[in-house]
Amino acid sequence: MSKGIFITGTDTDVGKTVVSALIARAFISRGIKVGVMKPVETGCINDKGILIPPDGVFLKKMAQVDDSIDLIVPVRFEHPLAPMVASQLGGTSVEVDRLINAYKNLSNKYDFVVVEGIGGLLVPLTRIGYRGGGSCYFVSDLVKELKLPLIIVTRPTLGTINHTLLTVNHALKENIKVPGIIINCNEPSKDGIAEKTNPGVLKELSPVPVLGIVPYIENITADTLDEIALKVIDIDVLQLY
Repeated sequence: MSKGIFITGTDTDVGKTVVSALIARAFISRGIKVGVMKPVETGCINDKGILIPPDGVFLKKMAQVDDSIDLIVPVRFEHPLAPMVASQLGGTSVEVDRLINAYKNLSNKYDFVVVEGIGGLLVPLTRIGYRGGGSCYFVSDLVKELKLPLIIVTRPTLGTINHTLLTVNHALKENIKVPGIIINCNEPSKDGIAEKTNPGVLKELSPVPVLGIVPYIENITADTLDEIALKVIDIDVLQLY
């Protein structure tokens, strides 16, 4: 397997997809051949029976790759739910081997693969003791199986200290390498006392570093991501892993 990074969040809608695209663009700017992947996506658009994954399509566009969407997002569900629940409602199970094989295929093609998770580390993917563990196979289990280091995306708003430290500590407890945290300002006009002080508190209390703060991006294009990536993302740190 090639080098890569797994992107998780402290919650849903913290901006994992934008940060994943930023990291991909940062590597591309260095002339590195980058692949992208979102192993599972729920809340897909049903277009005459074909499920279109918006996050996967966005990642493909921003990374400017020619891979099929079936390889970038091998498992897709229409219901915007945790994969384990969406699969039960949809009557289709999440086959972990399918996710791993898709990643291996991308790894063979690219120098570096950016993998975006779904939700947070304890989002259940399937209700089986897939690798001889408990009753559920979680996102954290997939991270460990892919043997990838983890970037944690969080928001600067009220509540982020608890959510972020819980996520970091769980990852470290699971012996997952965590290069650091990226704070993503995914909402406009959020400039209260919490937003001003939380980044400093996280830098003080987190056992892993804050790697950068991504400003709110109103118009997301490859060009705007390139400009911000050069200022925010230190790929030299990521390449150490």
